[in-house]
Amino acid sequence: MSKEEIENRLKALKKGISQRGIDACLVFSLVNLYYFTGEWIKGFLLLTKEEAKLFVKRPFFQVKGKANLSIYPFESFKKLPEILTKHSLKKIGLEFRAFSWEEGEKLKGVLSDFKLFPVDSLIWELRMIKSSYEIECQKRASRLLSQALKESLPLLKPGMKEIEASAILEKALRVRGHPGYTRSSNKFELAYGYFISGKEGLFALPFTTGEGGKGVEGFPGGASFKKIKKGEPLLIDYGGFYRGYYVDQTRMASFGECKGAKDFFEASLEIMKTLEKKGRAGVPCEDLYFLAEGVAEKYGFKEYFMCHGEKINFVGHGVGLEIDEPPVICPGNKAVLKENMVLALEPKFHVPELGVIGLEDTFVVTKEGLKRITTFPRKWIYLN
Repeated sequence: MSKEEIENRLKALKKGISQRGIDACLVFSLVNLYYFTGEWIKGFLLLTKEEAKLFVKRPFFQVKGKANLSIYPFESFKKLPEILTKHSLKKIGLEFRAFSWEEGEKLKGVLSDFKLFPVDSLIWELRMIKSSYEIECQKRASRLLSQALKESLPLLKPGMKEIEASAILEKALRVRGHPGYTRSSNKFELAYGYFISGKEGLFALPFTTGEGGKGVEGFPGGASFKKIKKGEPLLIDYGGFYRGYYVDQTRMASFGECKGAKDFFEASLEIMKTLEKKGRAGVPCEDLYFLAEGVAEKYGFKEYFMCHGEKINFVGHGVGLEIDEPPVICPGNKAVLKENMVLALEPKFHVPELGVIGLEDTFVVTKEGLKRITTFPRKWIYLN
């Protein structure tokens, strides 16, 4: 990440706190610290209208030699009032979501002499709009995901356990730099992605997602020890990764013909093409959901549309440093799409006698429409 990239992000945050009449902003969460500094640390960023300072608890000496910001050692949050008073700061912007309730209460006690203002929404406003650097990272993530799929899919065989087949794809991703972990702003746990065959995808999970899977004991979701059978749908929902950035993509496959799946797959493809054409900067997020639901209703499939256990009422989400970010494409979200947002759209049908059928692609929002980043062919994949 270039010095210019970091400076642009800090400049945008300074502008935001200035517009809100806040003296300074404190950034604590790991991902947001990385976003604004390019470093993974335990500590905090102090940003005022004039300067940015990084206070590091660990690893101080490692960061001190390479960070682009002024670096200071930091031992205890009890020192915060002294630091803020020294800079004559009173109105402090704070990430409320960065702390548990207990941690937040302790921090509010430490900062009782200061006026605290939430800046979570401000930071999301900045992160939702991707720079050219971020979009290029996501394009690279897509290429690496495509390479891994092309390498691994021919190695799959009927009778393999889901978890065995998924490991073949995951190895191909791992050697290309995937960390094996997928960050989520909604705090759900996910490894590489979901590799599910047949009705296993209907297994509902405690968090909102496009599909399920029994997973393994103690870690629900995704591949299990079930054997893959001929003629059943195989859903491959995986995130590509490059330099901290994700893309999200789902493709469908089967060994031989998958009876009953064709119309659902075509409905998903038509939804995707409709949203790709109609979605653009200025369109309210909820409009895309209603467009998708309208196509599902035209096919007579509304009851199956995004109905994972119960109706989950979304068809897409932002994606970037985390696999699910704002904005959510759902009813009630009247916020409009903005140029250079990056969205994952995932129209899926949950069919009791089949499993989950659908597609997912990642797009960048432009004034003309949605430009697809994930470029692996959308056609149904017939495996040997």
